[in-house]
Amino acid sequence: MTSRLLVPLARLAAFALLLALLAAAPASAAAPTLTASSPATGYTGASVTVSGAATPPGGELVLERRVADGPWRPVSTGRPADDGSYALRLVVAAGAQTLRVSYRSAGGTVARELRVTGVAAPVRVSLSGSHRLRDGHRLVLTARWTTTDGRPVSGVAQLYGRRAGSSTWTRRASVRVTNGTGTVRVRPRVDTTYQLRTPATTLVRPAGSSGHVVDNLPPGRVIRTPAGAPAPRRTLPPQRRAIAAGPHVRVKKISARVWRSMKGRSWHRGCPVGRSSLRLIETSYYAYDGYRRRGELVVHRSVAKATKRVLIDLYEAKAPIRSMYRVDPFGWSKRLRGADDMKSMAAGNTSAFNCRGIVGRPGTRSPHSTGRSIDLNTWENPYRSGWGLVPNSAWDARRTPTAIVYRSRQHAVVRILARHGFRWMGSADWQHFQYVGRGARHLPPPTTFLD
Repeated sequence: MTSRLLVPLARLAAFALLLALLAAAPASAAAPTLTASSPATGYTGASVTVSGAATPPGGELVLERRVADGPWRPVSTGRPADDGSYALRLVVAAGAQTLRVSYRSAGGTVARELRVTGVAAPVRVSLSGSHRLRDGHRLVLTARWTTTDGRPVSGVAQLYGRRAGSSTWTRRASVRVTNGTGTVRVRPRVDTTYQLRTPATTLVRPAGSSGHVVDNLPPGRVIRTPAGAPAPRRTLPPQRRAIAAGPHVRVKKISARVWRSMKGRSWHRGCPVGRSSLRLIETSYYAYDGYRRRGELVVHRSVAKATKRVLIDLYEAKAPIRSMYRVDPFGWSKRLRGADDMKSMAAGNTSAFNCRGIVGRPGTRSPHSTGRSIDLNTWENPYRSGWGLVPNSAWDARRTPTAIVYRSRQHAVVRILARHGFRWMGSADWQHFQYVGRGARHLPPPTTFLD
């Protein structure tokens, strides 16, 4: 009986001992778990977040990247929060890349892989600055170049321009943009629309700004004739714009090209002056449209300096001049036996030398034949000739606009020419100014003028 009781007791004791040993042995660590997610694409150069959960807490997170078949490279490390959540950031590289998140804890290491593709970011491009500019001045335009998520971009952009009325864009300048901002100076001579164009790179997409319109304003007064006042019967193309600052008056000998155009028109055999006695004067002047243009006169060499001073003063006073072409383009006049002054006046042209007969008395040589007379703004200032008022009679009685109508010796233009030796003919010939100063008194006899 006693032996039968001892066997179960021994078994119970062994089981109790096993339980005690198991309780005394250390528990094994739990295996780690990990989740990970990220955007499938990201803008190259921008940051994205890899997030998820890792358990048990207390371990270390490592984020690595591999591009193509290259090696794994660590880009970020961290630890999960107490609730196991985590967020690791990295800057996206261009193109496809593989990300690996590893979590190491006491229970081991677990890893997850993700794929992210870096793409070029869209951008915002703009131009800013004044929309109005006086002709001949410069304007600063500010270029801005950023990604749509606000990151500044650096690089070289191109400035394009399109003239008003044209559909053609032309490249005007390169613009260095640093940290999203750059500047460029422009000097448009006509109304112009500008556009900034930025190139494609691994970081950003190409783009173009909206058009920035710059209105080119004339630096001088714009002449508007009264309603009902007749306009010139002949229309001349505008002369080219002046580029150099100031009047930029140049006195030159008559070139072979100019002389060829003069022969058979403003000069012919029998004229009292020849090529060596004449000078071409080029000057800037303020045209009726308010813009500075380049004109030219031919005068006798002895009055060239006085004429130059006149042109400088007229420019400084911003005296408007309709046009200043040599008379040769108007062709030969059989009636006047010289360049066609009637056509020149009908266009309102300002001119000087013309070896011809007097309008209304073509058998008498005009004082213009010696190159010491100037006819100024001929359309608005008619000449009382033997053929009547030319080139029109309507303007004879008009007194405005005062800037272009000469009816008094106190007029600024009349006074400027008088100061340099040119006498105004008044009501007999509103347009005519005759040199009577030192140069006129020293003109050589006609027989010495011939080449």
